[in-house]
Amino acid sequence: MKKIIFFLTVIIVVLGFSYYQIEKKTKYDNFILEIDSSKPLRKSLETLPIAKSVFFKIYLKLNNGGKNIKAGYYEINGDYNIKDLISILESGKSKGYKFTIIEGYTVKNVIDKLVANGIGEREKYLSALNEIEFPYLTPNKNYEGYFYPETYFIPEKYDEKSTLELFLNEFLKKFPEDKYPDKEDFYKKLIMASILEREAALDSEKPLMASVFYNRIEKNMTLSADSTVNFLYNYEKKRIYYKDLEIVSPYNTYKNKGLPPAPISNPTVSSVEAAYKPAKTDYLFFVTKGGGAHFFSKTYKEHLDFQKTK
Repeated sequence: MKKIIFFLTVIIVVLGFSYYQIEKKTKYDNFILEIDSSKPLRKSLETLPIAKSVFFKIYLKLNNGGKNIKAGYYEINGDYNIKDLISILESGKSKGYKFTIIEGYTVKNVIDKLVANGIGEREKYLSALNEIEFPYLTPNKNYEGYFYPETYFIPEKYDEKSTLELFLNEFLKKFPEDKYPDKEDFYKKLIMASILEREAALDSEKPLMASVFYNRIEKNMTLSADSTVNFLYNYEKKRIYYKDLEIVSPYNTYKNKGLPPAPISNPTVSSVEAAYKPAKTDYLFFVTKGGGAHFFSKTYKEHLDFQKTK
């Protein structure tokens, strides 16, 4: 009889402890979880803080092995127990979108992609740009250069303004305003960085390219950067021809000296760093030599001679 009572007591204690563990709540602070249908469920769930818990594994096993969990992106924010979490993943609650801004994209490219993916409306994005407050220079509410290239999780509840602020806040993380007190100088560097982002395929060449452009400015030469002209065509041209260089615009750096009036793309940290710390060279020209690399030269004759040998 004593043995029976002992075993019953043990069972009650185990069940009680298990119930406690299943009901015990864990705090999640804007935790992002991706359930990828192309991967085993356990791989998607392993980033959860409680994923290694034996009680989580048992509950999941008893709950149809997690077969009712839906693929997608989830923002988990608040206090949840194991049952709550499984319920969220099965219902699709707090579902969101995975969105990537590619290096060198323009603001137009980003908004076009958002709209194409069914995330918000174009008119509302354009309207939101006029409402946002931002610590750096945005002439005529031009936010070119400030949508930092990164992969983002956009909660389903976000409106157009919140989505754009998500991108801008990432930029501020990379470039805190207190680190760059001279906002006018920073804006000039951002313009240069945006050109480097479009011209350079290799990060290692960005400081060299920056030296070329700064040297040309110092010698009162035009930048003559194809990217600034292609910006006017929304980068839809695979190649810039001589006739394209006749376009009248302050962004045409073949006709106008100095930097264009605003960035021409959204650059990465490496491009901004190169704009601030160019290599010290006497180079004035560069031309592609294949594989993303460029040939740099000090004179126009060297520039032409190299092209003849290609």
